[in-house]
Amino acid sequence: MPRSRIMSTSLDRRRLLGGLTGTAALLGLSACGVSESSDSNKGDKSDKKGEGAGDGGARSVKTDDGIVEVPRKAERIVVTDNYAALMLLELGLVPVGVPDGTAVQTLMPEKDYARLKDVKTVGAAGTPNSQAIATLKPDLIIDQFYRAKTKPLGDIAPVAFFDWGTSGALWHEQVAKVAGAVGREDELTGLKKRYETRLKEVRTKYRKQIATSTWAPLSGGPSGKFFLGTPLVTVMREVGLKIGAGLPDDEAGFVTRSYEEIDVLDDCTALIYPVQFDGKPTPTTKQLLDQKLWKKVPAVKAGRAFTSKHFLMPNYTFALGAVDEIEGMLQKL
Repeated sequence: MPRSRIMSTSLDRRRLLGGLTGTAALLGLSACGVSESSDSNKGDKSDKKGEGAGDGGARSVKTDDGIVEVPRKAERIVVTDNYAALMLLELGLVPVGVPDGTAVQTLMPEKDYARLKDVKTVGAAGTPNSQAIATLKPDLIIDQFYRAKTKPLGDIAPVAFFDWGTSGALWHEQVAKVAGAVGREDELTGLKKRYETRLKEVRTKYRKQIATSTWAPLSGGPSGKFFLGTPLVTVMREVGLKIGAGLPDDEAGFVTRSYEEIDVLDDCTALIYPVQFDGKPTPTTKQLLDQKLWKKVPAVKAGRAFTSKHFLMPNYTFALGAVDEIEGMLQKL
């Protein structure tokens, strides 16, 4: 999987990623076999930073703020964004602290909501409450967006910062960093294998449909604009789909367009736009769908504008959900 370049539209890309860390997040996926990290976890806890709660000791992890000593196998983890919370679920952990608005029932599968709804909150995304975090006695804090705000939290517990907001990193790179920070590389290996197997199955079974179609992912934006691109485009390319609508070849290409430029979609056989887990589009995407110009797009008129609950990419389970959805779309071509 090649590394993405940082686009000239990086500010809007940060809004798409970073904006998802609050209550309006369009995130959520299914995770199985998750063991909860909570006050009831067994094992002696050490007040000394870097002492692993589970099997003791510390190890060095490379972060975007340099080498950080983290617990050998962290159990009590606070996260400062929703993406990291969902990454941990997939790796077999439930964080002990999450940002306000992480658990929203319409934004994730019921079983994930059930796991997260009673987790303590630690302030709004971007403004972590140090007192609330300290009360939870974490042995590790994970952050991907708010370096300046979370760096001082190092007085409470080791902070592993992996920049996603400005680095242009792909979703699977972030998952790998988080897995390394919490010592869950084995769990990640199994997920990657399942994902690669599903990609191969869909590429093989729908070879003809893939070869004869052109696609674009898009979502509504503010003030008469829409967004082309999403982390989902990485999965689309790995399925083998040709991406049109003028999106760059960059794996995580992201472009802002006005409604008047909607004819850029005319070269597409099929389109994908996001919906929440209740099946409803977000307000800005609903505004796009209500536009007369949208209804004139060839793929829309042909009934090939498809919905995705897995439009954003926090982890491999989410990516697997996207592959399943794409398979269903290919069946309709």
